[in-house]
Amino acid sequence: MRKIIWSPKAQKDYAGIIDFVLQRWTLKEVQQFVDQVVNTISILRIGNIEFRKTKYRKLHVAVISELISVYYRIHSSKMVEIVRFWDNRQRPSKLLKS
Repeated sequence: MRKIIWSPKAQKDYAGIIDFVLQRWTLKEVQQFVDQVVNTISILRIGNIEFRKTKYRKLHVAVISELISVYYRIHSSKMVEIVRFWDNRQRPSKLLKS
């Protein structure tokens, strides 16, 4: 099992997304989103599946929902860092600038 750490930006992104969806989605939809995040992080923790690589060094992306992806970096066979939660409607070029 890998250790999962969250960058400060990932923590802020996730909190902002939860605030946003709580205002616009039903509680059932919010719970489904949270469950999808938990499931994706569980897959990363187990470490037997890697998601799509990006053009950035050691950075991978997993699509959580149609609107949200999670970007993560593999530091070692024992540690993964959640780097960002990303609204897929934004331009990808802004990913590492913001």
